[in-house]
Amino acid sequence: MNWREAYLTQALSDYEVFQELNTGRYPKCHKLHYLQMATEKLAKGFLCSPRGLPPKKTHFAFVRFLKVTKKRPKIRKGLGFGSDHLAYSAYIDSLLPVAERIEKLVPIGGALDKINAEYPWVDSTRQVHCPCLHTFPDLQKTELVRIQTLVSDLFRISRLYTVLMPR
Repeated sequence: MNWREAYLTQALSDYEVFQELNTGRYPKCHKLHYLQMATEKLAKGFLCSPRGLPPKKTHFAFVRFLKVTKKRPKIRKGLGFGSDHLAYSAYIDSLLPVAERIEKLVPIGGALDKINAEYPWVDSTRQVHCPCLHTFPDLQKTELVRIQTLVSDLFRISRLYTVLMPR
């Protein structure tokens, strides 16, 4: 197995957990945590060379990947946009704000003052918040559905790049 296959396979596993959590009445933080992990690893899988070194150690890969896809005709065509670069670019640009908010859900360096999907944090009024009780109002259901559609389609076309491990 190479790095690309490993990242895409793990991303699919994380995404399957996200989908399972999405069918139940679980706190939104758990759904967002798995969606964030799936999108990060999916991006790294597409961005890394199948024979090269592992991808850069960062949680911030999904937005960069989406921007890069605007210059990858194979991905554009695989997502059903054919040669319509302008429509595809507009589609990706429309998803960047929500992708950025998902990407920023990771806890960085033990910061206790940053909203995230995994650890409690304190706000500017010194009130402590718990992720499982937070509603994450800046991530609306319609936006998340649009990201889910993109992610599902990216997994579908990932087979053009590599073969995911059978389950």
